[in-house]
Amino acid sequence: MARGKKKFVICGLHGENGIRTYCAVNSNCGYNDAMKRVYAFKALLFDADGTLYNSTPLHYQAYRRTSRELYGFDFTPELFRRECIEKYKQPTQVLREQGIPCVTADFRARKAPLYASLAAEKLKATEGLVNLLEEATKHGIPCAIVTGAQRHSADVSLDLLDIKKYFAAIITQEDTEFRKPDPHPYLLAAERIGVSPTDCCAFEDTAIGITSAKAAGMFCVGIHHEGNMPEELTEADLVIRNFNDLQCEYDGRTIRVSATIPS
Repeated sequence: MARGKKKFVICGLHGENGIRTYCAVNSNCGYNDAMKRVYAFKALLFDADGTLYNSTPLHYQAYRRTSRELYGFDFTPELFRRECIEKYKQPTQVLREQGIPCVTADFRARKAPLYASLAAEKLKATEGLVNLLEEATKHGIPCAIVTGAQRHSADVSLDLLDIKKYFAAIITQEDTEFRKPDPHPYLLAAERIGVSPTDCCAFEDTAIGITSAKAAGMFCVGIHHEGNMPEELTEADLVIRNFNDLQCEYDGRTIRVSATIPS
């Protein structure tokens, strides 16, 4: 390992009573031979909506109100989940498929201030996120964002929470013609921060996002929250509820991240 580089290493152990324990330390540490799964990371990559912050329901509220005001159409929760979350379609595409002559620029112009107003009042970072970002930054672990959102939308959320400063690269809809589940957005992020994809750990909250990260060759941690279902995260290497499930320690030589989550 090059001088000055630090790695996360995640070891997986299956303990008693269905409890899985995962521990990440730097690659210079020794392990008991019984530990069969070891993963080393030099960077942390994050999806945005639903992973870094609780923005998905706020976006939906803005989408629904915009579609009502502009077109008199009720963008139902079922339609949003099926088409926008599970199939990763843009709301404007869904509206056109419903026979509504939707103009993307008009829709976005109406929706953007609605989301900004909701976010200013209700947007919150996922529990434990800021501590993890501060710890990673302190110890030289680069972080990046990989989102299918527009740059403007991502900027609104990141600026409100004052967390943009932690990220060495931000990949948005405008940066690549390929979208998740294609691996290209994650591969592009790894290239931008100069870290091999196999040395990256990605955090995602959707099946499509997990597929994208895994196809890029990355270890992927799924985030389970009230807006998704456990079966959507089955392809993740590890599933946590929020970043408080991870504990970070540093003693001058070692970064240690551990998580104990009921199966």
